[in-house]
Amino acid sequence: GKAKILLMAHMDTVFKEGSAAERPFHIKDGRAYGPGVMDDKGGIVAGIYALKVLKSQGFKDYAQITFLLDASEETGSDAASELIRNTAKGHDVTLNLEPGRPADGLVVWRKGSATAVVEVKGKAAHAGVAPELGRNAAMEAAHQILQLGKLGDEDKKTTINFTVLKAGDRTNVIPDQATAKADVRAALPEEFDRIEKDLARVSANKLIPETEVNTSLQRGLPPMPQTAESDKLVAMAQGIYGELGRKLTIEGSGGAANASLSAGVGTPTLDGFGIVGGNIHTAEEYAEVESVVPRVYLLSRMIMELSKR
Repeated sequence: GKAKILLMAHMDTVFKEGSAAERPFHIKDGRAYGPGVMDDKGGIVAGIYALKVLKSQGFKDYAQITFLLDASEETGSDAASELIRNTAKGHDVTLNLEPGRPADGLVVWRKGSATAVVEVKGKAAHAGVAPELGRNAAMEAAHQILQLGKLGDEDKKTTINFTVLKAGDRTNVIPDQATAKADVRAALPEEFDRIEKDLARVSANKLIPETEVNTSLQRGLPPMPQTAESDKLVAMAQGIYGELGRKLTIEGSGGAANASLSAGVGTPTLDGFGIVGGNIHTAEEYAEVESVVPRVYLLSRMIMELSKR
């Protein structure tokens, strides 16, 4: 064949070391449980077994199939991102094996991610004896959080949510430093430029005089837009799933993923080819056991159909 097909999944998860010992893999009432069973151990399983199916069928009508497993998808890695971009450039299409949506869906677009950082410098003082001599960095950070937290744009699917706050280490001292970090998601790449400028502009409005406020935007994964090429992949997947009498839901996601890196270099990309389940990133994360066979069939047949192109 002529097609060069890239499969991607990631080996890391959000759970701390020891979680698998505390909550070992098990199946109950048709659902599989365990840390990362969906995100993204299920995707790895789907990829391995799809390739086993193709090998058992003696299928060789492709130019190249690459299965790339990343160990830093959840936290991000410059080295891994470069590897994914460079690898994707050498392929005709990418199928990302992130979890299938709970309603048995694929992901046709994703938001990009970034981290907004607000750093405040104040002046320390005794909180009981002479608080007026201090400049409370914690209070200023709280003010900044309230006003900067309004920079999202619902119509453009842009969100900003402050999630990590640090200030002071003793209750009887006015804190002289504070840091606040926010999770930023955007479906449009230009929204990150807008957020970065607005962080600087709006933060100039301070509550506590003589404090110093600095903002920055640390960019993560870019958005994965829906394109004409991805729509063609969706139509192919729907036709294949229809062979089983099933229908895929087609969805977007606020979660960033490696698929964005592949799409960002112009390689047609479709996401969500992993196992179906839900509650990812929680202790209740599960995979629907009955989805395994249909999903492996879908992925195997997608590879076969794409190889004809």
